[in-house]
Amino acid sequence: MNTKILKYELFSLFFLTVITLVVFYYRDALPDNYLSISSASSHGFFAYYGISLLNFINYYSGPWVLIPCALFTSFYVFIFSKRADWIDVLNIIFLSIFSVWTAFYLQPTLLGSGLFQILTSAFSPFTSFLLWGGSLVAFTWGTFRGDFTTKIKLIITEIKKVDIKTPKDKARAFSEKYFTLLKEKFSPQSKLKVIENAENEIDPELAEQVASAQKDESRIIQIAPMQMSSSEIILTERIVINNGEILESEKNFSVVVKSVNNEEVGDDGEYVDESEIGLSLKASIATTKFNDDKYYDLVKVVSHKKGEQKFSQPDDKYFHDIISKIQLKLGEFKIQGRIINVLKGPVVDTFEWELGVGEKVSRLTVTAEDLSLALSGSPIRMVYPMKGRTTVGIEVPRNPRDFIFLDEIISSKDYTQTAHQLPLAMGKDAFGEPVVVDLASMPHMLVAGSTGAGKSVFINSILVSLLIKKSPNQMKLILIDPKQLELALYARLPHLLMPVITEAKTAATSLLWACQEMERRYSIMSEFGVRNIEGFNHKLKRAPRELVDKIRKFYEYSTEDTYELPYIVIIVDEFADLILTQKGKDIEIHICRLAGKARAAGIHLILATQRPSVDVITGLIKSNFPTRVSFRVTSAIDSRTILNAMGAEKLLGKGDMLYKQGVDTTRIHSAYIEEDEIEALTDKLAEMAPSFNPNIMEFLENGGEEDPEVSLVTRDNGDAGERDDKYDEAVRVVVEHRSASASLLQRRLGVGYNRAANLIEEMESKGVVGPAQGSKPRKVLMGSESLT
Repeated sequence: MNTKILKYELFSLFFLTVITLVVFYYRDALPDNYLSISSASSHGFFAYYGISLLNFINYYSGPWVLIPCALFTSFYVFIFSKRADWIDVLNIIFLSIFSVWTAFYLQPTLLGSGLFQILTSAFSPFTSFLLWGGSLVAFTWGTFRGDFTTKIKLIITEIKKVDIKTPKDKARAFSEKYFTLLKEKFSPQSKLKVIENAENEIDPELAEQVASAQKDESRIIQIAPMQMSSSEIILTERIVINNGEILESEKNFSVVVKSVNNEEVGDDGEYVDESEIGLSLKASIATTKFNDDKYYDLVKVVSHKKGEQKFSQPDDKYFHDIISKIQLKLGEFKIQGRIINVLKGPVVDTFEWELGVGEKVSRLTVTAEDLSLALSGSPIRMVYPMKGRTTVGIEVPRNPRDFIFLDEIISSKDYTQTAHQLPLAMGKDAFGEPVVVDLASMPHMLVAGSTGAGKSVFINSILVSLLIKKSPNQMKLILIDPKQLELALYARLPHLLMPVITEAKTAATSLLWACQEMERRYSIMSEFGVRNIEGFNHKLKRAPRELVDKIRKFYEYSTEDTYELPYIVIIVDEFADLILTQKGKDIEIHICRLAGKARAAGIHLILATQRPSVDVITGLIKSNFPTRVSFRVTSAIDSRTILNAMGAEKLLGKGDMLYKQGVDTTRIHSAYIEEDEIEALTDKLAEMAPSFNPNIMEFLENGGEEDPEVSLVTRDNGDAGERDDKYDEAVRVVVEHRSASASLLQRRLGVGYNRAANLIEEMESKGVVGPAQGSKPRKVLMGSESLT
């Protein structure tokens, strides 16, 4: 209803604007028909009344309506159309009042004669100013609401910090109390309807339980993917009084979900048509489900005091000394050119050298060691070509260097307003600009660096940046930490599909599961006719029931209550400790298979190692990891191994790195995050009680099964029309266990997921097992006597 009213307002305002602009433009040519003294008049019935109506409209309006029309159209496109609240319907009134008084003060000629006369005679200057200011405040609040309220709260907080010892203290205290009462009464977050006895207050313990229930109210319904539009917690109190004496007092509360969307389809395939559902608190806690709308504001948790360890910026003399030393040294080699600009950064400063006429770049680049000696041994790096410039960059380390904290990156617009699916807060580039990249577009990352170069801190920073942006419903994690130290802080994350893995054998099994999950996702996306996980999740929201039924078999034994596929990020902290074990060959095969195919399935890898040698980073791995990050290494050979180029051996350490995406290489300085900040983050997330997938845990406990499709040599399983040679054995397994599932056949027969699912479907077609029943197991129709 509100959407239709907003559209009517928009179209009406547009037509009024067109009419007033046309009449204003042709005002000298149109007869006014006695609205004012004129010798012109209209002849004919329709011409007379039509032109009179146009002049009448222009007389009491004017071209000023173009202002509210343009503003209202802009706000409608970007704000009003996306929420269509009843307050937005009233915003056009406040906007019109503000616009007419603005035109009255700035450009009165835009007002119609009649309207100008009314405003001049009916309103005093003070009243007009109040209307102008009040309408501006009302429109601003009605449009931005949450942000507007936040700014007002911030202003009030700053005012409170000022100690005013004047007679106005009483007035200020009254105003603060008034704003507090308004906040308690009209806060949009307040959803508790309290019904209490006038002479008895609610005890604090019960009030705390109510607040806890309110916090979890969006997680209490297990009918997915049903959406609920409103809910409230009703607190009641029953008191029994006899002769003025209270005999019994009972307080309880219940959660009521109202305005549930009708005819929504749950995971079990049944239609839900309920207008009001009441649940007791005990039942609701038992079926708690995490909701993205209640995800914590993690940015506030990871907060570091900016500038706490900042150093003073170097003065002009510092840069002049370096410029003079560079020009003097290059002058000794008779290299023509000059420094035309200095690009200042937090860790290195880039001096732009403009080559003289006829000078070769190669003559300049070979002087890097001599320049380093002239600058007291500072490691110099030549950057050429510089994008968008005709100069050669000479990167000189700054002394002292600035510290870059993760809070600076995640508070920047590059991170908060990013459209990336999996944003990684890398740090700042050589010029001090925040760098945020998308893991989903990489699609995998290889990280290398010697001990103490900042590799582990970098892994922590990008992992925290993922946790801040992605909830457990949007992203899952598999963490492999052979050193058993670096990733132990994240053991309580609700994002984890399985516990943090520390053994090579378990790591190989987990990567094997990831390969089978990749194949399952490809089968699901094939049924939907989409090319990647983004397309699947988008199409799933508007998919008809018939299309959803096609993929139901792939979720038969899933513990999730939604069909949406979350991203899966696999992070391996020390890859060398895995690849050099007995399971190293299997691990390499699984990783190469995932790196080659898993991007479209939403599975992404981040591998880190401190040994960038050819026996660890093999050619097969390098070919599947186009995105690489190198911190300081010990030799140019290691730099060539990871980047296919030298340069990483001259980095500064402590987070200084080279980021290679395709053929482009960028110098970035990683952000720093302290361990206590990570603990604060994990402690907050641990409140959501991580629960591991039981099917995955069973898969890990059994050590996985050898999947023929994982082998480098594929086997021919026969034509599609032939009967599977393991069919009889599969029937025997199903009948003996009185349970039919693809995971059971995978474990017992040692086959892949796709083959096991085909066996289940073949048994269904031949009457051995019944049809799929949502999340319930299939019924086994054949008796054990049929096997003999």
